[in-house]
Amino acid sequence: MNQLDEVVKFALYQCRARNNPITETLASYVAQTILNKRTNKFYLEEKLNESELNELKNETLNKLSNQNAPDLKTIQLQIQYDSAYVEMELQRQEKIKKQSNETGKYIDDVVTLEIKNAKDFEGLTTLYTKMFHYLIYKNKELIEDPINFDALGQFNMDKEVGAALESVIPRAALGPFVSLNPSEKVTQLVELANLVIGIRLFNKKIGKGGVSLSSLEDLTKYNARELSDQIKQIALETIEQCEIYTTFFINQDKFQMNNEDIEKYKDELAFLRQYLSYILSLQEDIEQSEAMIEQNRIRFIKEMEDLKKLLEHKSSAPKEQVYPKFALLAQSHIGLFEDKQISIERVELFRLLVDLRKMMKLSMPLAIQKQCKQMESTQPDNLALINYQPESGVQRLLPQNTPDFMQTQLDYFGFCIWSVVKKNGLLIPGKPSLGVFRYRDKNCVFSNEIAINEFLSEPQRYLTGVIDICRQKPHLIRLFRVEENFKNLNLKLTFESGSLLSNKLMVDKDVQTPVHFIEKNLDPNYCWNEWELRRKAIQMANIRKRQTKASQTILSNFKVDSEAQVYEMKDQQTSTGQNKGLNPLRPRNYIVGLRDKTYNQQ
Repeated sequence: MNQLDEVVKFALYQCRARNNPITETLASYVAQTILNKRTNKFYLEEKLNESELNELKNETLNKLSNQNAPDLKTIQLQIQYDSAYVEMELQRQEKIKKQSNETGKYIDDVVTLEIKNAKDFEGLTTLYTKMFHYLIYKNKELIEDPINFDALGQFNMDKEVGAALESVIPRAALGPFVSLNPSEKVTQLVELANLVIGIRLFNKKIGKGGVSLSSLEDLTKYNARELSDQIKQIALETIEQCEIYTTFFINQDKFQMNNEDIEKYKDELAFLRQYLSYILSLQEDIEQSEAMIEQNRIRFIKEMEDLKKLLEHKSSAPKEQVYPKFALLAQSHIGLFEDKQISIERVELFRLLVDLRKMMKLSMPLAIQKQCKQMESTQPDNLALINYQPESGVQRLLPQNTPDFMQTQLDYFGFCIWSVVKKNGLLIPGKPSLGVFRYRDKNCVFSNEIAINEFLSEPQRYLTGVIDICRQKPHLIRLFRVEENFKNLNLKLTFESGSLLSNKLMVDKDVQTPVHFIEKNLDPNYCWNEWELRRKAIQMANIRKRQTKASQTILSNFKVDSEAQVYEMKDQQTSTGQNKGLNPLRPRNYIVGLRDKTYNQQ
């Protein structure tokens, strides 16, 4: 165990002993950032002596013990939210990957099945069974609660899928499918799954089936859809709070405050800005999801109404008209199902953000907040005061000379880096109306003309100064999105469940794990029966069929052939070419005294 791990373990157990449990991720992050302040590195190149190591331990412990510090709350917010978001994304991707692999196995079973010809009844039956299993799996993917899906529901679903499959491709009509190439078979199977799901959805609408399929109301009306209004309200409240803090710092000279309170207000503003960024990002995801849900809902209703008109008072309809409708209906339903799952995940993230926000108490007095609401938070722009020189190496982007000005990506999250460097991490939003200044692929905006002129005189100083401020205030690293400048920060996101500050400890346990793993490469399709292999070999040899006798004894083990299993008698039986045409079964006479044996031709 290296010294940095020792510091982390020390902080973990000391905080637990003080009834203040923390996560290992938080302890590691704080320890590395404190180490970076001293050595400008997040790792130890040389071992620290005992006094230096103890000093690092105590500083890390003191930092973690002050749970009410705004900068520590910001770090907790970042770690908890990012960990939860990454965990959900990994679980969703793992689920998609698992479903894709399972679907691929079912498709491979169908595509790779070898059938002799279109009249092979046994082979076609096996093919039909494999197609049925594939369709059952695709329909199971659309069950919202598979754990509580009972056997009766499974039985009814199997009947519906079997009936839908029989109506689309009867067993006797599998001949054309057998003649397709593998890629065409895959396409046909995907279309077949959509058709079967679409038929079941229509049957559910008319009240004749659709077991396990969610209705349109269940997919579009749920609590998660009310989340958009709540997020908008919280975003507006957070923006108002950020403006109050920003106004306070702009008019800081009018208030008599000590430096300790001012630094605390700066950290509280950083927390609000980070919280607002997560809220706005979540709001954007929900708005996109809502747009997709509405689009799929409209398409679902349209296709269902068209199918009702085509099949109303009719027992059948041309497949050229109804099959595309069934496929689009299934695609809309699948889209609604997936969007609902994503929306439910966003609800969990929103609740996490709300809980983390409740843990953060703002310390600015209400009297000061009321005064700030009455003050102006912005100052009028004066472009004439900007002393811009093109030879300074800085490119100035304005709406009149930049076609895609509104789509320009701003670095440092759009904050004025002059305020960050000059005022020790103060977050003041920049004004794009004054122009966007690009230097070394960094698009920067500033809050006033003085900040722009000083940046133009020494641009590199401020880019370096931002990194130095982030080193002193590590909670700004993620907010400014400058992780590439801190690549050696070994932050491992751990996924805890339950309490936000719970910690998992390693416990020694016995496990029944073999010491030496023996790989077994068993082919489940290999036939170990020797007589079965012989039977298949005879079939592959394509020998002529032999007729069997009708009379068989009980103890007979083999079918008796009607023909003798001996070579037929031949009239010619010689390899010398002599005496052709003689019967080889006639008695032979030998002439004494001669070497060669000849037939007596008398």
